[in-house]
Order: sequence, then C-alpha cells, then structure tokens
Amino acid sequence: MGFKKIMACVDFSHDITPRVLSVSGELAQLMNAKILITYVVDREVPLLISEGIVLPKLELEKFEEMYRLLEEKSREKVERAARDLAEEWQVEVEPLVLVGEPFDEILEKSREEGVDLIVVGSHGKKGIERLLMGSVSEKVARKAQCSVLVVR
Repeated sequence: MGFKKIMACVDFSHDITPRVLSVSGELAQLMNAKILITYVVDREVPLLISEGIVLPKLELEKFEEMYRLLEEKSREKVERAARDLAEEWQVEVEPLVLVGEPFDEILEKSREEGVDLIVVGSHGKKGIERLLMGSVSEKVARKAQCSVLVVR
C-alpha cells in the first residue's frame, strides 16, 4: 500500500513535533507523497464564558485580537516548518492552518483533501488530564477514514 498524501498534524510542542515531521518526511520521500503540515488553532470559548459569566465587550474584543494574533503567528510557524521539511526531505509540502476543534478540523480536512495517512503525536496524557481533555490523537485514530500513525 502506498501513500500519496500525508497529513502531518503538529502542535509545536518541542518534544513531539520534530518527530512527527521527521517520520512524515521520511515516509513522503520513500513513497513520493505530498505532505500537508496541519496546525489547528483551538478557538474554544473561554471557560468563564461557557460557565455563563458575562464579560464586558472589551474583554471579548481582546480575546478576538488574541486569536487573530495566534492564527497569524501559527501560520508563520507552519510556513517555516513547511519550507524546512521540503528542503530537508526534497518532498512537496503544503502548510495548513485550521481554526476550530482540533480533532474535528483534522478529520474534516483529511476527508476533503483525500489524505491517505494522518501522522499525529501522542503526548501520553494520563489520569484526570486525559479524562477531562481526551486525546486528539486517540479521537483521530478512532474516527479517521484513512490510516493513522501515532508517533510517541
């Protein structure tokens, strides 16, 4: 089985992102595949708002500005990572920055793009943290319509 389009999902954590990119680059080079480096800006409503505490309009505007800056900085990081990966592995790389719930966005975009393989990192969350937050990699692995490689 060959892969022609690989989605490398990154969160720019220092421990896992380099491994996800390296594995994706190596596979893409071996299979002459294209890589979609994908980062999702999580636009989760702040907890205070979701709990019904009303914040002044000014505060909401600050959140919007924060998200806009986060998206802009994320786009710069993803584009830089795409250039570096393309140069290192001599493969075609496309940067993607999505906004929303990470696992939903990854699954939807992978279907839209006809991705053959999703490469995600596992942070090894345990206990309460995993129970409360879940695992993006676990949700992607369970629900993806294509193969998923979880890098530890």
